[in-house]
Amino acid sequence: MRNILIAAASTVVVASLATSALAAGTVSQTATASATIVSPYTLASTSNMQFGLITRPSNANSNTVTLDANDAVTVTGTGNGATVASTTSTARFTLTGSPTTYSTSQGVTMTPVGLGTVSASVPVATTGTYGTIPIAASQELRIGGSFTITSATPAVPYSGTLTLTVNYN
Repeated sequence: MRNILIAAASTVVVASLATSALAAGTVSQTATASATIVSPYTLASTSNMQFGLITRPSNANSNTVTLDANDAVTVTGTGNGATVASTTSTARFTLTGSPTTYSTSQGVTMTPVGLGTVSASVPVATTGTYGTIPIAASQELRIGGSFTITSATPAVPYSGTLTLTVNYN
């Protein structure tokens, strides 16, 4: 019986040591680490918005004057206003940086007071697709705009500020 007790006690001690050996020690695992360095984003104005010369309507109706992305000015509506041969130009900006997606907000203000409903158009990209900087990492954006005129619109020079804000996604 004594031999059985000694054998049983030895088994318990050996099992205890085996469990302790398994619980001690270390384990490890790895994970991938990465970083992407991108170029700083820049936005440069390369051309100003210029609607040119417009004759206000002489009748009681209004016109909308629109400058499109191709530098063309049109006068629409029931007023008899018209464009006069002159230099016109959309605002142009160069957006540079690593390829990414973006959105924009834009607005234009003109003074003195007198033009109605002045607004900037959504930019048109001349390379790639608007909203995505291409692999070449540079994109020209053209912005036109519009305003309304009536026979009561003061016949004076107007000037203002176009603001383009680019929001990277």
